[in-house]
Amino acid sequence: MNRRGSANETSGRFPRVALLIALSVAVSVAACGILEAEIEDTGTIVFDDIEGGCWLIETSTERYFPVNLPANLKAEGLQVEFGAVSRLDLATFCPGLIIEIKWIVELEG
Repeated sequence: MNRRGSANETSGRFPRVALLIALSVAVSVAACGILEAEIEDTGTIVFDDIEGGCWLIETSTERYFPVNLPANLKAEGLQVEFGAVSRLDLATFCPGLIIEIKWIVELEG
């Protein structure tokens, strides 16, 4: 006699396969950068003297902590326009939303 197993044994496979497919899609979407929030704004470079210091971009609505602010733009009060993506995969003690700058220009002031 050839037994294939009970109905309870095979019904447990579908949820595992569906979960594996959903996980694969989520990882693929995240790797493509689709979930990264794009930001374009103008703001002022400020230095926050917390835990050794953080250079931030302060806008009218948000404080941003850029992980890759160029050294030549680390000047208190400098007005900039920038494009960035949020980096929700990073953590820091610095205040503000962590961002990675894609482009940044100094504004004439």
